[in-house]
Amino acid sequence: MKPIPENARPDDPRWAVAFLDLAHGLVMAGAKAKIIERFTDLPHSRVKEVYKALRGVAPPAGPVMQGSARYFAVPSKNTSEASRIQCAIFLACYERMGSVTTTPVQRGWRLLAAFNAYLSLTETLMQTASIKRLDINQAYALLTYCGFMTRANAVELQLKECPVCSINYPVVVNEQLNSQGCPVCAIHANCLRLSHQAAASGRAAATSQTT
Repeated sequence: MKPIPENARPDDPRWAVAFLDLAHGLVMAGAKAKIIERFTDLPHSRVKEVYKALRGVAPPAGPVMQGSARYFAVPSKNTSEASRIQCAIFLACYERMGSVTTTPVQRGWRLLAAFNAYLSLTETLMQTASIKRLDINQAYALLTYCGFMTRANAVELQLKECPVCSINYPVVVNEQLNSQGCPVCAIHANCLRLSHQAAASGRAAATSQTT
């Protein structure tokens, strides 16, 4: 998919086909109508037509932004460390897609390109660990909370670099950063804990058999 420059317009004949490809890609990814309309300037009626033609269904219902910034950054019953790592992977893909050309690229194109890269990188993880991945609407919300979609000075999420493994992961700005640990290191620590427990149980079982 050809990168679309930030200053390109859908009504420019030089970029009309690229914007149509972007709309098709966003539809196939399951983006909500308002996201597609924002980045392609297609009217809502046209977006509905494209959805019907390509997927045989109407665009997903509901508001574009759902949940809160904490959903993407703070472990809870709905957000695991693995989910936080996926957020970090997607944000890394988005950052990378911003440097594919020497000139800034259009944010809708960058969103879709990053999302497709994220899906490719996490395909094996999904198949082997059965972990639910972000959908493109969640990815858009994550970028918005980070300020990438609004370019606002006040953002709810920011990236923090782990001093141990060097991963950049999202944290809630208005909460204590030292309490929002690295998800990769948290999973590693948990694996070590389980390994030590298993080893201790094995030693205990061996001892009981010899006595």
